[in-house]
Amino acid sequence: MVILSAAALALKAYLAYLCAVLLYRFLKIRSKLPAMELRGGLSRRTGRKLAVCGALFFFTCFAGQMGPALYSPDMLMVFNYEEAARGQNPNVTRFNESDILSDHILEEVIRRGDLKISVDRLADFLTISAPLDAEKLDVSVESNLKISTEYRVRCSGKVSLYRTSPRTVLSLLADAYWEYFVSSYGENDSVLDLSFEGLEGMEYLDVKDYLSMQANKLRNYIPVYSNESSSFRETDSQETFASLSQKISNFIDIDLERYEAFVLENGLSQNSRTYQSRMQYANRLLDTSQRKELAAYDVRIEAIQMYDAFMTRFVLIPTYDEEKEFYMSRTKVGVDYFADEAKEHLATATVQGEEIEHNAYASEQIRTSKAGTAAYDQAARYIEEMKAELQNLSVQCRELCGAYFREKRAGYIQVGFTAPSAAGEAVKAFALAAAFAAAQAGFAVSEPVYRELRENHAGRGSGKAGEGKEERKENGAK
Repeated sequence: MVILSAAALALKAYLAYLCAVLLYRFLKIRSKLPAMELRGGLSRRTGRKLAVCGALFFFTCFAGQMGPALYSPDMLMVFNYEEAARGQNPNVTRFNESDILSDHILEEVIRRGDLKISVDRLADFLTISAPLDAEKLDVSVESNLKISTEYRVRCSGKVSLYRTSPRTVLSLLADAYWEYFVSSYGENDSVLDLSFEGLEGMEYLDVKDYLSMQANKLRNYIPVYSNESSSFRETDSQETFASLSQKISNFIDIDLERYEAFVLENGLSQNSRTYQSRMQYANRLLDTSQRKELAAYDVRIEAIQMYDAFMTRFVLIPTYDEEKEFYMSRTKVGVDYFADEAKEHLATATVQGEEIEHNAYASEQIRTSKAGTAAYDQAARYIEEMKAELQNLSVQCRELCGAYFREKRAGYIQVGFTAPSAAGEAVKAFALAAAFAAAQAGFAVSEPVYRELRENHAGRGSGKAGEGKEERKENGAK
């Protein structure tokens, strides 16, 4: 490749030399051009020589231009995800293009390719640029600020001295960086890994809360991707995000509620006295919080009653909607904000009151419980069945999300190798070959006139020298 490239450069330099010499000849013989005879133009033999030389020139230039480009192509990396246009990674952290040629990525390239080269030396052979680097951006105007989502990476052909090729290095670089990018900035599905270690020795009613927490981790994770692709379906199980989310909801709303009802009905507890004391303490705290919420509710209601009727009238202002239609919009006044706050405080107090009643009922059931061994064994079987069901849901979530992530991540980075167009390079080589043939033809056509001109100059020079010699002889004779 180096020889072809050098040959092409040498031919281009030779063409420039021919053009310069031909121009010099033209300036010398331009006064003779109107009167000179071309003697029938070029001979057939000369024409064949020019055709052969032009063809050789064309193929040498074409190979010299295409060969190195194909051997050492540019690699174009296109980041194709929504956040890329904002200069972010898929996890919304800031994107940094320097990661592509960072030391740990180059170390991975050397390891995978078993290259006998240092990281610093390999970094010298690699360059990265973006199409926007050549643009002059006016940073004073926000609308002119652009973020590149395309990066061009080039590897010097000198890397072949280390028994590898530029294309191989770029391929290894793309694979190593993609794996790093996905593992560092892709979706984090570790929340789908559930743990049941904390269930050992836990109160029976607390088991329901613990399993509910684990199930909600799955249920809260699934809708994010359901909104992105509601029609995506796992190949083997044919599950969708919506169907799997419904299964998780059924587990929480049916299985766990059924288990809680069984425990309350039988008054099951690991340690009845400890659990009753805990419920009493929890109710004392809840009662205090409920009193605060009800007091805040009363204050808002009193403030609303203090408002003058004239101040609580609707305030209408002229407004245009999204379709540019005119309407009168009602604006909130202070009493509206007090009403909203009062509603929130009352809702919170109501929920706390329900929790107090539930804790009191559970405590009373445990205090009066007469459950036998069979009830406790049944509760243990319920727990094992719910653990197995929840674990199965976790596996299904991981399989569905894994299939979706593989499809989604495959489009995060699109990599392609770019090379000059063969047609374009052929046109350039043909133009150079045509210029070369034209220069050679110009030499062949102008050669007789130029040679005659040189002979005339030489003859006039020798004639003047002879006249001077005769004159010196005559002066001597005298």
